Amino acid sequence: MARILVADDDAMTLDILSAALAGAGHDALCAYNGHEAYEMALSEQPDMVFLAVSLPVFDGCETCKMLREDPEISPALPIVFLTTPDDDRRAMQNAGATDEMPKGAELHTVQDMLVRHLPPEALPGPAD
Repeated sequence: MARILVADDDAMTLDILSAALAGAGHDALCAYNGHEAYEMALSEQPDMVFLAVSLPVFDGCETCKMLREDPEISPALPIVFLTTPDDDRRAMQNAGATDEMPKGAELHTVQDMLVRHLPPEALPGPAD
């Protein structure tokens, strides 16, 4: 299973997404602001990051850029932005986003992101 960092200042979004990830057998780590997400990414070395665009301290784009520029973080780390219709797609791409997913996406969309961006050995198998 994978260790997945979820960063959002909305507690409901964090609860729902982390519960979905835990229910799929993954270890969900939660951060409430960009600084916390960055520090947690350094210390916990997650396999994937879900990152809200709007975050306190460092916004999602700043946090993503910091992660992409840090030599201690793998450049292959998938960073998926949790988006709203008003978010600036170009800013996310410029920051180094791997992908994006609407906030409040259905469980199958979350599963699709995991399959798309995690290595097969990090996904639950038929016996799991």
